[in-house]
Amino acid sequence: MHTRHLLIILLLISMVTLLIPKPAAAIPAVTFVLGTMIGDSLSEVLQVRLARLTKGFENAPILGGRMGWSFFPFAVEGSLLYSPSAIDSTGGDSFGASIMYAEVEAQMLILPGPVSPFFGGGIGLHSIKLQVGTTPRETVIGYVFGGGVRATFGTLGLRVDIKDHITPLKITELDPNFVDALGTAVSNNLHNIEFSGGITIKF
Repeated sequence: MHTRHLLIILLLISMVTLLIPKPAAAIPAVTFVLGTMIGDSLSEVLQVRLARLTKGFENAPILGGRMGWSFFPFAVEGSLLYSPSAIDSTGGDSFGASIMYAEVEAQMLILPGPVSPFFGGGIGLHSIKLQVGTTPRETVIGYVFGGGVRATFGTLGLRVDIKDHITPLKITELDPNFVDALGTAVSNNLHNIEFSGGITIKF
């Protein structure tokens, strides 16, 4: 009798186990990114050299890639982005100032369907190279916040991102050549805004 009850219980447990949907595995995806970086204006927040008033970073293209995994309602992704920007000054001249972002971001997906808005934030390395003088480069820990919309069509998808890449520049920790080329005398947070689109491939 006890054996029969045990078999029935095991059978019921097996049936329930089979009926419960198994959680989907995290889905890896790669996104190719192309967009615009809206450059930060520096003239109102930085003290500058007398010889030149630094205006800020030019608007410039931004391109690169993202690789991430999603498991609703969460997602995590790494980004590697590059912008061949420049620094403007009131004298009419400018010099190159390329920026590279290597970031890791945690995101929250708002809807589970094929079209899903999302928002998130993260941290990473921000590297700025100035094409002037000794071509000084500074790499600091920066932050990123923003969101966008993903649309999925099978293994392919499209997405739009709007993000603020925040780069802290602490004068006491910067190369003097970099400080002199940029024309700054105080610490500041740069806010370069990314507006981009992308094509996503899921595996």
